[in-house]
Amino acid sequence: MNQKLMIFAAGVLAALAFAALPAVGSAGEYAADCENGAASCSGAVVGGAIQLRNDKGEGYSCASVDGRATVNNGTSTGALELSLTGCVETITGFKFSCNNTGVAGKINTGAMLTHLIYLEQNKTTPGLKVTLPGHGTETGGITLSCAGFSKKLLTGSFIGHFSNPNCGTFQASHAVDFTESAVGIQRWSTATTSGSITDLIWNNDSGGAYTTTAITGSTTLAWEGTKVKLTC
Repeated sequence: MNQKLMIFAAGVLAALAFAALPAVGSAGEYAADCENGAASCSGAVVGGAIQLRNDKGEGYSCASVDGRATVNNGTSTGALELSLTGCVETITGFKFSCNNTGVAGKINTGAMLTHLIYLEQNKTTPGLKVTLPGHGTETGGITLSCAGFSKKLLTGSFIGHFSNPNCGTFQASHAVDFTESAVGIQRWSTATTSGSITDLIWNNDSGGAYTTTAITGSTTLAWEGTKVKLTC
């Protein structure tokens, strides 16, 4: 098994551990069901351009994204791994190629834990919370390197919303949009507009203060071998 698959498998196993918990972890979460009744179901992630920038307007731009998504049947948890290609920095204006894989322009997030959450108190907007690997630990997150000299440690969580949830019906795919409310500020930052803030942050090269960061772009989760129902 290659390193990428090992990382993704580890993330999926971590997510599956949550299956032993009640179907929905909190009042702000909802569950997903696999039509074939399997313990979990997965699919491909496909998408176009993805942008990552902080509240100063500094960031990264990637031409496209793909990856894998998994949901655990009857629960609110799952896993998501994204592979972004054609990535360049927008910090200096020179658009140096950036990566965390050793391959120019390619960023891989590793397996990230996901939660299905409601974004508003009236529970009319279903969303997806994504947490980077190792968040909350000293070395958590991913380190982005540009042209071999500029490095940023990216960590935390971010939230998107389903643009076509079709709640209560089995679907072959679901689209997730990640948007900003202002430069570098994620549109959605809490479950049911209350509780602790969910934030994506990075620090500078010297390990100084972290800066609020947002990711923008659209992805489609194309389920394979079965359909998925969001019970939102």
